[in-house]
Amino acid sequence: MQSPTENTIRVMIVDDHFFTRIGLTATLNLEEGMGVIAEGSCGQDAIDLYTQHRPDVVVLDGNLPDMHGTDAAREIVKRFDAARLLLFSVEETEEDIHRAVSAGVRGYLPKHASRPDLIQAIRTLASGKRYFPQPVLGKLHERRSHVTLSSREQEVLQNMAKGWPNKLIAAEMAVSTETIKTYVARILDKLDAQDRTQAVMTALDRGLLKR
Repeated sequence: MQSPTENTIRVMIVDDHFFTRIGLTATLNLEEGMGVIAEGSCGQDAIDLYTQHRPDVVVLDGNLPDMHGTDAAREIVKRFDAARLLLFSVEETEEDIHRAVSAGVRGYLPKHASRPDLIQAIRTLASGKRYFPQPVLGKLHERRSHVTLSSREQEVLQNMAKGWPNKLIAAEMAVSTETIKTYVARILDKLDAQDRTQAVMTALDRGLLKR
């Protein structure tokens, strides 16, 4: 591992393939202003090493032996909300990308990406911005444009838009508060929303709610 200078982007690599880690480390250590400070081979490594080293950027494999990369990402972000995680994955389906974004990653790059793309992604995340290539953004947009809500979810959303709390919505719909919590969680997931307010605003923008 390098001992980076103050202005060096401190990178951590987590990948279960030894030769992939070696290759990435060699590539990044040759890049000016960038250095690999830690390597891991599983999801628990990612969590433990992040806690120990607090890197500027983590390049995280999507498929790890003990857990999915997005599960490791979610745990890191839960503990350190400023974590800058780049999911480096062979998986490129709409569901995979959606799951990664929902977990809190700041960037997503397919493993067949070029070296310049990887360098750009790391530098972009290190600067505090997000990095999603156009094909990835296209898949996210496609998923979001096909959101469908069940009739019950639609009813819950309408009541959320009125500012009603879960208890009042539950009474109105004659179900338990726990059931409403489940509906709300599904709605937030489908709309990629972090909270109820964002869900309502997103639904309005997409025409899922009447203004």
